[in-house]
Amino acid sequence: MKFVADEKHREFRFTLFKIPFKTYLGKDKTDKRVLIQRNVAGTLKLCASSLKIDKGKLYLLAAFEMERDEHPLKDTVIAEASLSIEHPIVVKVGKGQFQIGNKEEFLHRRLAIQAARHRLQRGSTYNRPGKGRQRKLKSLDDWDAKEKRYVDNRLHLYSRRLIDLCVKSEAGTLLLVNQQQKEEVAKEEEFLLRNWSYYGLKEKIAYKAKKAGINVIEE
Repeated sequence: MKFVADEKHREFRFTLFKIPFKTYLGKDKTDKRVLIQRNVAGTLKLCASSLKIDKGKLYLLAAFEMERDEHPLKDTVIAEASLSIEHPIVVKVGKGQFQIGNKEEFLHRRLAIQAARHRLQRGSTYNRPGKGRQRKLKSLDDWDAKEKRYVDNRLHLYSRRLIDLCVKSEAGTLLLVNQQQKEEVAKEEEFLLRNWSYYGLKEKIAYKAKKAGINVIEE
């Protein structure tokens, strides 16, 4: 598979199974566009990727071969990180303990977005079919997108702060403690599963740690 930039260099085209596709990155605030641009320029290799269909939309799960950043890390220096509901990340390095994010910053803001969406949803239920109802349904989709963007932005920020702290402390090993137990609790508690994001946060931590040359171990 090979990406080709379109005329305005905002989106990209590629072909799979002789079927042409075009990307839609929208207002990309992550590094997706940069990664594809580097692949087009030949400086970043595209690895095995896959397609996913979700709610009528087709997603390309692209995997790139990332080079490691060079940092003076020590495998014997271990950072212990715990993901929790009160603070997204609590990390210990040596005698120091640090808290990254808090419940008010993450959970309360997300619940406020959900409440606004529910109010709009209740209002649209009593609307007759027509342009007015269509506008409200579109607004519901906008609120869904706003929630996803907010969560993704927070998780990127929290994971970046954690890895920056590890690099600053020269920690070559990152230990995620008590994760299996907490994930079992999250599966049983619908509220936690809906509003917290253990898996999304873990994925971003693993990605950034690998790029920084930090070994991640789950306990």
